[in-house]
Amino acid sequence: MRRILLFCILVSVFYSCKEKQEKGIYKQGRLDYKIVYLNAKDANYDPSFLPKKMTLQFNQDYSINLIDGFMGLFKLGNITYFKNRRVKTHLKVLDKNYTFDGKRNEMMCCFDCLGDMILKEDTTKMIIGGLVSKRVEVSFKNSNNHYDIYYTNEIDLSNPNSTNPYRRINGVLTEFRLIMGPYLMEFTATKFNPDLAPTGEMSVPDDAVKVNREQMVAILNRLMEQNM
Repeated sequence: MRRILLFCILVSVFYSCKEKQEKGIYKQGRLDYKIVYLNAKDANYDPSFLPKKMTLQFNQDYSINLIDGFMGLFKLGNITYFKNRRVKTHLKVLDKNYTFDGKRNEMMCCFDCLGDMILKEDTTKMIIGGLVSKRVEVSFKNSNNHYDIYYTNEIDLSNPNSTNPYRRINGVLTEFRLIMGPYLMEFTATKFNPDLAPTGEMSVPDDAVKVNREQMVAILNRLMEQNM
């Protein structure tokens, strides 16, 4: 009887710890990413003037990702609200500001949706940006294109990818790819700081012009074409 009772206690503790670990241990913080341009040679452009870093700050209510680039010509920021799965985009080009409000479950601007993904997870794990990360192989229907991405469950967020192409992955991305205009970008987390949570929502100037997705993409594409 004692052995049975001891066994039950051990099983209960094991599953309790496992459940706690899967929920994540961090509820806020900041991730820094480096950006590499994978198609620079094929597309014949110089990536030296392009953004090299992205930051992602988050708490339990929202996340803010920010990219500065084109030699200071522009700033692109997205704030994702986890509960209602909505996103707001702010684009600054020189002294002009534009804003886009997405609908529920609509993807953030101004990245490609990447089409129909096939996701295959395995048991491979890596430490990326100081976080234990799991590998997922990404492939596409009717295409030979495939690559690996990584995500972590050490961060406890609800619907962290609801407004990006990897919405079916239930974890914070630590290495992944996105397409913005002609650029195939790879983002890799380099550092995580749980003490650098956002202190306020993304600041958008009062004079920012409200545009739709197509207009926002067109504005950014014109800037990129000028710098190709």
